[in-house]
Amino acid sequence: MLHFNFNRRNWSEDRCIQFFTMVSLQDMSTIHSPGSPPRMCERTGRLCALPQREIYSTTQRLDYYPEININCDAFNSASIAGSSLASAKCADSWRNVLVPVNEGVLKRIIRTFFESGFTEALNEARDTQVAGGNAMISSVAEYTFQTIEFLKRVKSKIFPHMKEQGISSIARHSETRDWIRSYIRCIVWHPNCFKIAVAGMDDIVRIYTDEPAIVPVLKSASQKWITCMAWRPYTAAELAVGCQKGICLWTMDNNMHITRSTSQAIFLKHPNHCPITSVQWNSDGTLLASASIGDADVIIWDVDKMQNTALKRVGPPCSLLKWSPNSSCLFSSTVTNVFRVWACENKWQPERWTITHGTIQSACWSPCGGFLLFVTSEEPILYRLQFFEEQLFKNGSSPKQALPIADLSKITVDDREVGGHPQCVAWDPNGHFLAITFKDTPCIAIFTTCIQKFNLSISPSCFLAGNGNEYPSYICFQSKHRKNSDTVLTIGWSSGRIQYFPFGNM
Repeated sequence: MLHFNFNRRNWSEDRCIQFFTMVSLQDMSTIHSPGSPPRMCERTGRLCALPQREIYSTTQRLDYYPEININCDAFNSASIAGSSLASAKCADSWRNVLVPVNEGVLKRIIRTFFESGFTEALNEARDTQVAGGNAMISSVAEYTFQTIEFLKRVKSKIFPHMKEQGISSIARHSETRDWIRSYIRCIVWHPNCFKIAVAGMDDIVRIYTDEPAIVPVLKSASQKWITCMAWRPYTAAELAVGCQKGICLWTMDNNMHITRSTSQAIFLKHPNHCPITSVQWNSDGTLLASASIGDADVIIWDVDKMQNTALKRVGPPCSLLKWSPNSSCLFSSTVTNVFRVWACENKWQPERWTITHGTIQSACWSPCGGFLLFVTSEEPILYRLQFFEEQLFKNGSSPKQALPIADLSKITVDDREVGGHPQCVAWDPNGHFLAITFKDTPCIAIFTTCIQKFNLSISPSCFLAGNGNEYPSYICFQSKHRKNSDTVLTIGWSSGRIQYFPFGNM
């Protein structure tokens, strides 16, 4: 079980965690496939599927929802690494073609520095053939290179979590399953209108509305390795896209069909704050928070004033942010066992927590902001943190409690494995349904939830399965401000198609 550390004080496990009977995946009775639109009823406390004819006759059709299928035909079949290598070779060939015959050694090194950066210029200077027999230039460059490598090794010993910041590290801390090979990398609904943004493996963001004939496309040379997105509340078309080098902040014209010009996007950068792995707007859209696995600081952006504030802390980099619905608290997890909850209205004072093993894999706030649910990378358990407004951030002597509320251990249902280590959790805006995906099993677990003042109850409902060997890459719920009165779960399957799951009268 988890052991939590509150305000840097050690608490015994029996004081910090209360144990009680948890719900289990064993209590779920049905698996539903998208081939038959699901509609469920409760009978004697257990959930069961309606007959097929009753399903078709009662299910409300979502005719105005866009059909989205980002299939493999839209992408190059080569791997990302192969594509990067090919691009590098192409750039090298192009650069060599344009090199003047009589270009001096120093001039070539300087040109390489401005074209490709310090690292490439240093490699250029280390090459004895490029240096033209100038031993001093190559020796100084080699000494500089070895010094930098030594400092990197020392840094990796002191801060092992800073050792890797490449694409594999991004995938490890992403809420998207198999992020590297996933056709769909992120899905986000606009909080105030019927608009959905889908980021693909091709680093293109496609915008869909209830007018399927118009699909704006957001593409920029700076927009690589898209990891996360967030619509700005109370604006029609402002989208923050977290990527390898920073944040692309797009402002779209409602009449445009395709947007490719970088003049439509503002690129937000901060020293050492890359790659971006999480972006979140507060509830009124005045502040944008970002986290990076290369930076221990959480950056708070005031976009309108083009200013930023760093929430500085010494320790491991941040990987995930979740702003509470009323913007009073900001949850931030790191690449290690540390996570914090910041009091936004109390001069950004943080509560510091630690877990025994692994990292926080995914988290979500309740609509009232009184509960935080999270899962870790090492345990098949769903945990709950409870926050009371009158007690939050007080220096009391009793610790807050992290309660295990659901056992997600892998089981077999109808000859199919379900459950296991969780990948992502999503809570619907009404607080009635909770969806959980898993790292190595193909089904989505659905729970029903009920919030009454300071009490949260959770009950198992059913599993959702895709077609054939599909598994969910990404899930999210549609916002409350929508045409459809049902709660709708949006599922990005591994095949590249997106499905809408209306819960109806469940």
